[in-house]
Amino acid sequence: MDGFTHTLEAIGEGTTRRTYGTAHFDGNNWYANINGKLVGCRWLDPIAPLQGGNIVVDITNEGRGQYAALVIGGYTDQPRPSTGTVVTVIPAGVATQIVFTGEDGVEYTTDRFIGSYSPGDPVEIRWTATRPTILGKIATSAPPPPAPAPPPTAPAAGNGTTPLSAIASDTFAVGGWGRWALSTQGREHVYAGFWSGTTTTGAWFYGAARPELAGKTFTAVRFRLPKRLKAGNYNAPATVNIYAHTSPHRPAGDVARVAGPHTVVVQPNEDAHVINLPTSFGPIIAAGGGISIAGGDYVWFQSRLEDPESGKLDMDWTA
Repeated sequence: MDGFTHTLEAIGEGTTRRTYGTAHFDGNNWYANINGKLVGCRWLDPIAPLQGGNIVVDITNEGRGQYAALVIGGYTDQPRPSTGTVVTVIPAGVATQIVFTGEDGVEYTTDRFIGSYSPGDPVEIRWTATRPTILGKIATSAPPPPAPAPPPTAPAAGNGTTPLSAIASDTFAVGGWGRWALSTQGREHVYAGFWSGTTTTGAWFYGAARPELAGKTFTAVRFRLPKRLKAGNYNAPATVNIYAHTSPHRPAGDVARVAGPHTVVVQPNEDAHVINLPTSFGPIIAAGGGISIAGGDYVWFQSRLEDPESGKLDMDWTA
């Protein structure tokens, strides 16, 4: 059974499932390549697809064995910049190329622009697939004088709860993130354990450190473990080792697990549920860390794309 057939079988009649693939042009028509299967689709208008570019596809089971696929757009790991600053203008034969630094700090080159530019010009950018177009200069004005600094205030007293939703979930295996089983093509499924000669580890990420939590005493850390899916010995209970790690985003290699393990047992096909983690995880997460699962039995859990509350944290604290 190929991967696309497996995807179709998981879609109930009258429901829609979001999946991921790449755009493919065969010289006459565009298709969605989903798990190696070229699928004829409708395309949300307007879309400017790119050969091999990442796309998001909604597949609907219309009943009686009929399915419809709609490409709703492309996607990237991080948003593309809407503004930038011209670095240099390069004559290139009869054309010209402009090098600019985006607001994300990355340097880009384009031969698509309206108007003329000089180094240092702030510019507005529009993207068509992966190609940037410079639309024009951004007018600048002198900033207003800074407002007087407010008087220092005493640290807030009391207690509270800080909820954190995962900004990414993924699996590290075979040399990188998102390269194992159904974690590929940006689907962000989470695996852990050893299978077919490969060690897998999973992680949830929550972004930058939160200065407002510095110095707080954590009294509870609650973690929502998502639904267990069918992989490995899925009809048997599985041991899951939960750790705190130190990465706000996916690092180049595996995350550094610095607290744990906190070990739990999940039952076959067990639904999402909340687990109380050690309060020692709190300061690590507040400093920009996250949650990892590693070792234990081979398991597979829903991604935060399928379950928006996959990996959600609620941390109780007192000042």
